[in-house]
Amino acid sequence: MKKFTILLVIFALSSNIFQLKAQEKDSLTPNNKKYTGVITKEDFEEGYTKSWFVKAYENYKPNEEILNQLKEPIQNYTIKAFMGTWCPDSRRETPKLFKLLDLAEFNRDNLTVYAMDRKKSTEENYEKNLNVHHVPTIIFFNKDGKEVNRFVEFPQETFEEDILKIVSEEEYKNPYEE
Repeated sequence: MKKFTILLVIFALSSNIFQLKAQEKDSLTPNNKKYTGVITKEDFEEGYTKSWFVKAYENYKPNEEILNQLKEPIQNYTIKAFMGTWCPDSRRETPKLFKLLDLAEFNRDNLTVYAMDRKKSTEENYEKNLNVHHVPTIIFFNKDGKEVNRFVEFPQETFEEDILKIVSEEEYKNPYEE
């Protein structure tokens, strides 16, 4: 009986290890290197994320009227976006962000995107003092470097309507804000 119990414990532990390895696989590059940190549109288009990024980017068609309304005010912001390549919400919203910014002719020097692990952290600790608990989190900073607002995980209306509210400094609350 003692041998059976030991075998059962070993089996349970190994099952958990394999399950954790499978969960982490989506945040690994093809050469099995764990990746966190700054990630560019080019990385998304050419890297291990290409299969889902390119399709979502091409399929996103923002409302033209709303796009035209946000083109000017969005230029006044610096944006930091935190996402997980393993996260379905990030896979849905991150390509939209890039497409919307491209169509708005946003200066990419004012955008930094960070890939995070499942613990919502980066090796370089880019998220320090930014209260990032869900991904994606897209934070908008004014010219003085002060946070104005943030988009978190999913839109309240549509992606572009939420972004317009943020950059127009209209009342906007993400789903986790009280």
